[in-house]
Amino acid sequence: MKYLFPLFAAGMLLGCSLDYGKTESVEDIVPEFRFSDAFFSRYEDNAVTMEIEAQKIEQYKSDGASYARKARFRTFDGEGALDTEGTCNLLAANTQDEIYLMFDDISVTLHAQDMRIFADALRYDGKTEQMTSGRDDEVSIEKKDTVITGRGFSSSGVSKTFSFLAQVTGDITTDEGEESADGEGGAQE
Repeated sequence: MKYLFPLFAAGMLLGCSLDYGKTESVEDIVPEFRFSDAFFSRYEDNAVTMEIEAQKIEQYKSDGASYARKARFRTFDGEGALDTEGTCNLLAANTQDEIYLMFDDISVTLHAQDMRIFADALRYDGKTEQMTSGRDDEVSIEKKDTVITGRGFSSSGVSKTFSFLAQVTGDITTDEGEESADGEGGAQE
């Protein structure tokens, strides 16, 4: 009996599988700031460059991530003119890496390009000025009298171009009073 107790005690110590190295910091799971019905403006060189209003905004200290629910945002160019505006139900922003993820009922208007984008999931990289969707995510573009819908959306803010990977459909509407190139009037699709 006196030999069993040390063996039992050694077995208990060696059989313990708790890993204390995987502790989760409170900063990872609890927001540093939480705001409700918030409105924020960002200024650079005494000029507003971005505005966001949201039902709720949370910011985390550990990775600089911010999350906004029911967000409405606007960006302004160097002269202070409205450049981009949009809405989405969830916005995740990593301002350190300039990566912005938008989800659910997205509408983005690019004023300089006279274009509107509608989607359910988009990713924007501020460093490369690239906006992309998932390969199978549907995105619609409205530009003047043209509506194009497709999957696998990609756009470049630098070259001002966009493309789709697959399943592209669209409508082009012209006034019935206009004459086409061959001299006939009418609507075209």
